[in-house]
Amino acid sequence: MVINISRESLCNGDDDQKRSSLEYQENEMLSSFLRYKVAEYLPYTRELTIWVVYMDSNEDQPVFEREKPEKKVAFIHKVENRCSKVEIRGGDRFVSSFGTTDLFCALYRRSM
Repeated sequence: MVINISRESLCNGDDDQKRSSLEYQENEMLSSFLRYKVAEYLPYTRELTIWVVYMDSNEDQPVFEREKPEKKVAFIHKVENRCSKVEIRGGDRFVSSFGTTDLFCALYRRSM
């Protein structure tokens, strides 16, 4: 199974890396998928960066549609190239339970 993932741009020149496809197994848990696949897809930053994850969203949607509060499923905390924490809204569950093929990651906060 595949989820198409897109993300917000961090800087000029990273647009060619904003879209990808990630494979997952039917019984794969969201916590594992976010920590080991989505976090690896997100770009390297030197400081703490927190990303918010929206299911059933993609970068081609208008912001008000893409970032609806009910689509927000998690936060991923990254420090340098390492995922330090995953916070899941509503508890851990199977990735397949979302019934979607799209996921969008938006920059929530970046420490300077």
